[in-house]
Amino acid sequence: MIYLISIVIFFALLIFGLSFKMSYKKERYPSKYINGLEAMIEGKIDDAINIMKEVVEKDTTNRGAYLYLGNLLRKKGHISSAVKIHKNLSVIPELTRKEKDQVQRALAEDYLNSKEWKKAIPIYESLYKKDSKNKKLAQNLIMLYEKLKDWDKAYNMADKIYINKKDLANYATFIASKLVEKEKAKAMKFITLGQKAEIPYAHYLYGKLQIAEGNEKKGIEYLKKSISLDPKRAYIYLPLLEEYMFSRGEFGIIEPYLKNLVSESPGNWEILNSYVSILKKKGDMDKAKGILDDAVSNLELNRPDILSSIASAYYGVDKDKAFEYISKIQNLLNKNKKFKCSECENEIKEFTWKCPNCDSPGTIY
Repeated sequence: MIYLISIVIFFALLIFGLSFKMSYKKERYPSKYINGLEAMIEGKIDDAINIMKEVVEKDTTNRGAYLYLGNLLRKKGHISSAVKIHKNLSVIPELTRKEKDQVQRALAEDYLNSKEWKKAIPIYESLYKKDSKNKKLAQNLIMLYEKLKDWDKAYNMADKIYINKKDLANYATFIASKLVEKEKAKAMKFITLGQKAEIPYAHYLYGKLQIAEGNEKKGIEYLKKSISLDPKRAYIYLPLLEEYMFSRGEFGIIEPYLKNLVSESPGNWEILNSYVSILKKKGDMDKAKGILDDAVSNLELNRPDILSSIASAYYGVDKDKAFEYISKIQNLLNKNKKFKCSECENEIKEFTWKCPNCDSPGTIY
């Protein structure tokens, strides 16, 4: 704490008494300063802080040392101290353009770390205005606009850096997902952008809105469209479709639809599981068992998640089959068991008391 107070004092002297000297004096690089840079490179943060503190105590005009000291303090979590240093450094009139940018970037990062989004935005906007090709600056701005829920600005910035229009449409759909519950009218603007690029989730959101507004038939068609476009992610779209059908007791509509999807994508467990789930809720256990028995031959049975889902699907239909797949999960896990060295994190299949990689004894777990 004492050294932070001394830093503030030196800044006061620097700004009010010594700043006029800077334009006539070249930056010096004493051996102590070089030592501080070496400590930074080696990751010795505490040592680097102490060295840079000594440098600025002896040379209050060493702007590089002040800049690095602020950055180091940020890394140690002393963000308010880093902000003070970088803010004081930013008002020195003799800073070169390059130094001004370095200080601004440092201050912007301080605000990011302290989660002061509103203070960070104008700095990043200023930096981006000078360097509009810098993708990292643009990405930080998008993140900041998202934090403040300024979705229009976030989208406009994304429009500048996403070369692939599909990526931009996906981002528009992401924004829509954030707005759809509370700002439906605004969400529609971004949903439309996603739909134009045939983003499945955009169709899903549109269908969800239509059902909520009482346009059930239209909504269901768009839910189905999202599944058709993206069957691998059917688990995202099916629950809403099932929920609506169950509430209305319209098994007769959804069952043939799912049956058709199963025939189109025989290896898609998510769709198959939904179909079996419908049959179980209808009480048609024999049909559910027959579907499962036929389907498992088309599935990958070397994945614990698939085996677990199959066991769950058989539960209530065929208890013996359910336990059979539970046993297969256990066998698969035992077969794939790996051991890791706590020293070098090397993984091996069989236990050994001494790590074959780093030669450390008693480190295998």
